[in-house]
Amino acid sequence: MANRNEITPSESVVRISIPYLTNFIVSLPFFGMVASFIASVLFTKEQIFESECGSRNFIPSFSSVIGVSPGKYIWRMAIAFHCFPRFLIASLYHNQFKTCLSKLKYNSQLKYFILKQLISLNTFFELCEVFGLILLSYISSKENYSLHEKAFIIFMLSSTFRMITCLILFRHLLYKLWLNNEIDEKNKKFRFQTSYQWKMRLFCSAFIFSLLLIIAYIRHTSKCSNNVGQPSTAWSYFSACEYIICCLIMGYHATVCWDFNHFELTIYNKTTAKLNYEFMKSEEEIENEQQNISLSR
Repeated sequence: MANRNEITPSESVVRISIPYLTNFIVSLPFFGMVASFIASVLFTKEQIFESECGSRNFIPSFSSVIGVSPGKYIWRMAIAFHCFPRFLIASLYHNQFKTCLSKLKYNSQLKYFILKQLISLNTFFELCEVFGLILLSYISSKENYSLHEKAFIIFMLSSTFRMITCLILFRHLLYKLWLNNEIDEKNKKFRFQTSYQWKMRLFCSAFIFSLLLIIAYIRHTSKCSNNVGQPSTAWSYFSACEYIICCLIMGYHATVCWDFNHFELTIYNKTTAKLNYEFMKSEEEIENEQQNISLSR
């Protein structure tokens, strides 16, 4: 991973802009969710609209949609291509925050220590979020409800805490660098400011809908034994919150486009790069290197 123009085009084999890669990563679960929803409604309508209480919902739960075929195969394929680049993004954020921390001077060692631990926690929560997503995607609620439920809880909690730690680090690292004028480019300042504002909006929205989701789930479990139609309404509200939260989390991850707009993934040929480097050397430099080698012998 490198900044643009660090490697010449003649040396590179593949050059992929991080914003383009991010758009691809985020679009996979979104279109996978839409496609699996449509496929499940068309082919397995009776299985996804019925709740555990025996009443019908007006919105099928996301777990039901990705728990039956063909919807589950579409979703799993999308997640298979989505998750691996997420580890790359986690590494990018980890390195970015560490670099920012090294540039700032702190009088308090305690604050420095706390921010350093928050960087590690942010990376840990993002990895937990990815693993939770993999588990709930490949272990459906119909196959193992208990394990699927635990994976969903891991995903939701790690996603929430990851958003919180990321916002704190943005505020105390990137924003402080901006105030100290250590981020020179105006467009880079604008990107970080825009990214932070959208992260905050998306997090607040996701947090509100997460509370509504919990309320709907509690109402569903408490009223399910009555079997009077109320569970259907509560579970449908729960399902609606699921889809909204998923879209908000995807939007949060899409802000990577602003954070690493100047980055690209580059694959290059080491041999070609070395030959180009040797070709660029002057004869005097080559003679000096040969003399140094002979002296060392």
